[in-house]
Amino acid sequence: MYRRCFLTMTSVSFLATALGGSGEAAQATRLNAATIKAALRTATPEEAGFVERVVNLTKDGVLPADLVDSTFQWARKKPKHRFQYFKRGIVVRAAALGIAL
Repeated sequence: MYRRCFLTMTSVSFLATALGGSGEAAQATRLNAATIKAALRTATPEEAGFVERVVNLTKDGVLPADLVDSTFQWARKKPKHRFQYFKRGIVVRAAALGIAL
């Protein structure tokens, strides 16, 4: 478990360094569906599809990237059922902004 987190954080810092520490690095790391799926341990195609949908809505500008990133960071710290926390958090927070998922 710790190895996966270490590798994820290493790749995030590498991308930030490679892109010059600009806002592009933060955007690239936030919207990487593969990283989100791995960290949240998605197990079914439906869960993976939800993550991809959220990432696509963020890229299209429908969902704020900060909302997705902060919800991801919060859910990632949970010991179990990370994806369920992420999904519920995104749905509730998006509904507060008037965005239906």
